Amino acid sequence: MLGRILVVDDNVMVRESYTELLRHRGYDVMQAGDGEEALKVIRTGSIDLAIIDVMMPVMGGLELRQVLQDKAPGIATILVTGQPDKVEDLVDDDPDFQTGRVAMLYKPVHPVMLLAEVDKRLMRVMGMR
Repeated sequence: MLGRILVVDDNVMVRESYTELLRHRGYDVMQAGDGEEALKVIRTGSIDLAIIDVMMPVMGGLELRQVLQDKAPGIATILVTGQPDKVEDLVDDDPDFQTGRVAMLYKPVHPVMLLAEVDKRLMRVMGMR
């Protein structure tokens, strides 16, 4: 396997489409429907990369990212949103975006763009080990 990825999105169709694309590429993919479910998945096994929807019920993507940053800093993160205006300032001001530790993609995400970002993030993570 190339890496273990967690896809976190409350939209089942989005989650399934990302999962299918990534598994076809050879990645080991797990899924969660919200931030709390994602934390349960992370506790059960190692994750290299999390692809997280920003707007979700229960625990949103930004809150989940903060928890991961504090409790599992080795997990690379790609945030995904369909509302770029709500995260514009975050991307401009957050040093994790400036250094490339965290990436932001805007929905609808083109499959080639998703795969390129996943490959880039995982190469960084794997290179640090």
